[in-house]
Amino acid sequence: MAIIPQMSLFTWKEIEILGDLDRLRLVLDYMPDEAFMQSLEKKRGKGRNDYPVRAMWNSILAGIVLNRLHLTGQ
Repeated sequence: MAIIPQMSLFTWKEIEILGDLDRLRLVLDYMPDEAFMQSLEKKRGKGRNDYPVRAMWNSILAGIVLNRLHLTGQ
């Protein structure tokens, strides 16, 4: 049986020592979500834009990264 060593791109300790905003910035910068955003914006079309798609998506990601999701009714 062959053992294939794999290089680590980063260690979790490097991520854990970052502040909340730095971790959020990493997620926002590297999340491959452009095609998803474009499809949602296309689906919205010329409808009301009271809550812009990108701003809402970023707030969802922020809630996950910052562990501050609150369930309705709690």
